[in-house]
Amino acid sequence: MVDAALRIVEAEGVSRLSMRKLAAELGVAVTSIYWHIGNREALIEALIEREIADMGAIRTSGRTVEDRLVSLAHALRRRLLARPHVIGLVNERGLTPLMFLPAQAALARQFSVEGLAGADAAMAVRAIQYHVIGAVILQRWHERSPEQHPTEEDLWHQHALDAGIDPEVATHLARALGPDEVFETSTRALVRALLGP
Repeated sequence: MVDAALRIVEAEGVSRLSMRKLAAELGVAVTSIYWHIGNREALIEALIEREIADMGAIRTSGRTVEDRLVSLAHALRRRLLARPHVIGLVNERGLTPLMFLPAQAALARQFSVEGLAGADAAMAVRAIQYHVIGAVILQRWHERSPEQHPTEEDLWHQHALDAGIDPEVATHLARALGPDEVFETSTRALVRALLGP
């Protein structure tokens, strides 16, 4: 039932979630939905609880601390991108710190392996969290934006020489990159800087 509600919310938005729509999705009577879950508010609470629990299921992978930290950042980004509407509900209810706590704890554990402690470890955790959130916001903005004119490619081809930029750099800046490639590069650079020499 919660899975079906989640599909509706993420496909159509929270405002489109109704007990009638959920019943139709599941092929059951509306009274059955009320019997099992309660009212719409209880259903929304169940969605929020599921999201918080799922955030706690984020796991690391990789042989090195660097790889494990990068894997956590990727997992957190994927989760935030996959469920923007439910994440919005969590935020509206004032539960964002609770939702992020498991990811923060996982990051802190990895930094402690490398000897970071106290304020340094806390700042490193926050730096990765802010980096992930910023990347998600930029990607969502880019996905929702209308087609841009002139494009980055047009701009760099036109203004590279005027800006005094190396033509090879300008050529690469004009090339469209996928958000995954940029995220991997920037996250790995950030993690290396935070881990230090």
